[in-house]
Amino acid sequence: MLWIVILVGFLLTIYSVLLLYYRLAWYKAPVREIPKNYQPQTRFSIIIAARNEEQQIAACLQSIQKLQYPTDLFEVIVVNDHSTDNTAAVVAYFPKVKLLHLVDYTCEDMQAHKKKAIEIGIQQSHGEYIITTDADCIVPEKWLQSFDALIQEKPTAFIAAPVSIASQPGLLNKFESLDFMMLQGITGAAVQSGLHVMSNGANLCYKKSSFESVKGFEDISQIASGDDMMLMYKIKKHVPKEIHYCKSKNAIVHTKGANNAISFFHQRVRWASKGTHYQEKNLQLILLAVFLLNLACCTLIFYTLFCSELLALTFIVLCIKTISELLLLLPVAKFFGKANQLWYYIPLQPIHILYMVTAALWGNLIKYEWKGRHVR
Repeated sequence: MLWIVILVGFLLTIYSVLLLYYRLAWYKAPVREIPKNYQPQTRFSIIIAARNEEQQIAACLQSIQKLQYPTDLFEVIVVNDHSTDNTAAVVAYFPKVKLLHLVDYTCEDMQAHKKKAIEIGIQQSHGEYIITTDADCIVPEKWLQSFDALIQEKPTAFIAAPVSIASQPGLLNKFESLDFMMLQGITGAAVQSGLHVMSNGANLCYKKSSFESVKGFEDISQIASGDDMMLMYKIKKHVPKEIHYCKSKNAIVHTKGANNAISFFHQRVRWASKGTHYQEKNLQLILLAVFLLNLACCTLIFYTLFCSELLALTFIVLCIKTISELLLLLPVAKFFGKANQLWYYIPLQPIHILYMVTAALWGNLIKYEWKGRHVR
């Protein structure tokens, strides 16, 4: 039992210091506004890889239609990834959207469908910068202006940008939103500090020539996901000083939350499955430390059920862990306008610990299903 106490104490110390570092880095990341006398310049290609999104993609494309950006400076490309519903028919109603079908370029029997879809979209694009989002996302009106202003300000090869879970009734939405905000806070802090790569494919912008110079998804095409962070790492190695985070409320993309707990879990399992494929050592060590801490906490909670003497220790550990996380979450939640959701974080902490351990193990040891496909 002593070794568990020592291990938890050691990991908890590292974790708390790391979260404090993230909090300071988040504060240092400048909040960006559209400059006065701003004039649009950059030509963008917005690429959406869509599979079975007939219920979502119309709203996404309608939000893109409302963008306050010259229409001659951006194009929209939707790549239909072997959809079995009416996704393609819905997209066809939007005359200014270029619709491509992945089946025309490759077969169904492959692993990284989304990467291939994005790659095909880029090949058919004409913009200087590529922007990717998901078919279930709603983009803000000044989305492209935010990216363009940053690109005009400094040399830019890759921009990670904020994503928020759309608020809906129910405890699952609150749980998912809080979990996602933690990831978003770490994303902004990690990019700002240069500690490691972090991004989300629902809101990315990168220079087309940079994508081509690192040979796109070559060497990572066998991995089902990773169209965001793995590409980001490749570009960072190529031009480390041209990686930025767009900390702007005008750039926040809103994505639909999971329909149910199973969908949420499968998505997180998919994310966890990338962990062993990351090449950046800093990120691998951090992910390992976080996993071990949550595993140690689970073990400590389990032993507490049979040994009441550990109750005080378990309570202290959970308090320190929760407070450390809330210190990071507070400024991030204020940025996203969701500070009122923090009240849910404390009672949901035990569930969050268990889910972190389970998703990590499942994603790396067991096959999982995503959008009707079994992924290895």
